[in-house]
Amino acid sequence: MTDDTVSDVVRASVEVAVDPAEAFRVFTEEIDSWYRVDRYTVLDYRRTKEIAFEPWVGGRFLDVHDEHTREGVEMGRITAWEPGRRLSFVDMKGTEIEVTFASADTGTTVTIEHRGLARLAPADPARRYGWRVLLPWYASAFEEKR
Repeated sequence: MTDDTVSDVVRASVEVAVDPAEAFRVFTEEIDSWYRVDRYTVLDYRRTKEIAFEPWVGGRFLDVHDEHTREGVEMGRITAWEPGRRLSFVDMKGTEIEVTFASADTGTTVTIEHRGLARLAPADPARRYGWRVLLPWYASAFEEKR
């Protein structure tokens, strides 16, 4: 994994041994299997039943509290949904997360760029415990499938 940190932007990449379509699918459809729910990653982690993306532009990135009604906490709003290529959303704090999926020699390079961090308070956990920390969790989903 590589990591390039700038005050307003955090960028991290990891390579996974699947094609871009599968890498995108695992990131979005299987997020609940690799996204670790705790007090730093969701607001009301004790009520979390599932983490999910609604798969369309304008859809929500959700911390689902009720599996039947799909109600919970909106953690973000999807701004780009391009399967196998790109996912982008704005989170509840107004920062933007963009995930790209690019073919690589041994699979797919998945890059996350988290922008707008300078507007957050210096003590905000997202400044140090953001998507660059979560990316290895995503990569571990592929290790577990072997």
